Order: sequence, then structure tokens, then C-alpha cells
Amino acid sequence: MTRQWGVSGPVEGLVHAVEPIKPSVSGGAAGSNEAPTRAHHAHYQISYALSVAGASMGLDEWLGRRIRIAFRGEKTCIHCGRRVRKLYQSGYCFPCVTTLAECDLCIVKPHECHYHLGTCRDPQFGDQHCMIPHYVYLADSSQVKVGLTRKGRQLTRWVDQGATSALLVAEVPTRKVAGELEMEVAKRLPDKTDWRKMLRATGDTDADLEAVRAEVVARLPEPYQAFVLTDQRAREVYHFHYPRGVSFELKVRSVTLDKEPVVDGTLLGCKGQYVLLDSGVWNAKKHAGYHVTVEPLA
Repeated sequence: MTRQWGVSGPVEGLVHAVEPIKPSVSGGAAGSNEAPTRAHHAHYQISYALSVAGASMGLDEWLGRRIRIAFRGEKTCIHCGRRVRKLYQSGYCFPCVTTLAECDLCIVKPHECHYHLGTCRDPQFGDQHCMIPHYVYLADSSQVKVGLTRKGRQLTRWVDQGATSALLVAEVPTRKVAGELEMEVAKRLPDKTDWRKMLRATGDTDADLEAVRAEVVARLPEPYQAFVLTDQRAREVYHFHYPRGVSFELKVRSVTLDKEPVVDGTLLGCKGQYVLLDSGVWNAKKHAGYHVTVEPLA
């Protein structure tokens, strides 16, 4: 991906890099296979770039400076490239949203996966994305919530949600089972993020995820106990630090290019899929497929 100042074309979203800034410290004996008796706390610094038409505009270096996002009046489907007047589910045209497996209802309601019934829109997609190991986790974003993600993708998932800390709970064999376990935990914990609270959260007062995890595990019905992690992964607490300017007074007002074709303001930071400006917050993911010009201002 080409990196440059100022980009023009269809929005693809925010891309991030995750860099460790503080090593984990083991609670077990050095060189032993014994599971540690206390948590590891790993800290990561997040950096962002805005991806547009295969090019990326680094955002961290523009903190405290003005940028402009201008809608060019064109929208194209992120899957088929069809020009449309309206996009659905963060960038898809109507034909794609009604036929693609990645746009099916079970993506947002994984417990309703119907692969086993032989009715999956694309069995190959199901094999690659759903019938593989998944994690169920706890994350502190707007508050402590339960969620799920494909095994190996957890860091990306947590950063996309704007979590300030996270901890794994269980590993299950499929997305459907992960969804069922998530629903069980969601009887007592939320499974959604309040984006306004998430953007205001600084991570300075992380929740005690270890205590919440212990309570969640103790309440799980017996059939789910076999999936609960008990090794090193169960004790790794992840903390995420997002780029923010020195002077940070966030105006939590969502700006959309359909209502405001030109958005400009001082860049205060980035978190999740949001670009934070002093004039409001812009969700890059929700504008996938919108053709824009993004440029720094003097």
C-alpha cells in the first residue's frame, strides 16, 4: 500500500499498526511449562492511517493539525464496484448485501449460523471463516462487554472496537458455538459498545477484567466449561493506547458525508474506526465506498 500525504478515491477504512510498548512479565518459573499464577499485562501503542483507493495517509503525524475530508458525490460497492446511490452494511450495494455470505444475518448473530443446515450462502466462505476456532473474550470499551472473534484475529478485533483492555475467556471450534457461548455470557454482561462512551474512555481506569472473568467462568453451565482457557492465554491482559493530541477536548458529534459533504477540523486522535476532529467524529468504516478527497490543511 502506497503511503502519501493527501489521498483521493473510495474509502476503504482506517488501518492500524499495533506495537508493544511494555513487555509482559511471567508469573511462573522461568523455563518451566507451569501456568503462571498471576496475570501478564501487555501494553500496545496503536498508530493509524486512512486507506483510500489502495493508498494510505498516515494520521498520527497530523495530530494537532487541520485536515479536510471532502465527499466527491460518488459511491461504489466495496465488493463488486457497482456505482450506486445508497450503500448498505458499511459499503455494499443491495444485490451484494442480499447474496454474499459476509452480509448474511448470521454475521451479526452468529448463534443463528445455518451452515449445518446446508443453507449457507457460500459454503466455502463458511469453511474459511466460520467453521474454524474462535475466541470468546471480555473487553473494556465503553464498559466491560463480551464478544467473539476468529482465533488469531483478536488484536485487530479489539482495536477496531476501541477497547482499552481485553482478556480471553474461551476457545471454541466454530463461530456458531462462539455465538451461543456469547449469548450465555450476555445474560449478565452487555455485548454491544456504546460508541460515545468508547470515544470518551481514556483507559486510565481499566476495569478489573480478571475478576469479571472469574465470575463469568463460575456461572457458565457445565457444557461450556470444557472450552474455558486455563493456560497462559487465560492470564494475558492486553492494554491499548490510542493516539491523542496534547490538547484533547472531544466533541462527540457524529458527522456523515451525506449531510455534511465537506468536513474539516483539527485532528485530535483516532480510536476504533473513528477519526476524531474538534468539529466532530467521523466513522471511516461506515463511509467505505464513498469517494472522497482527504488532505492536510496548512
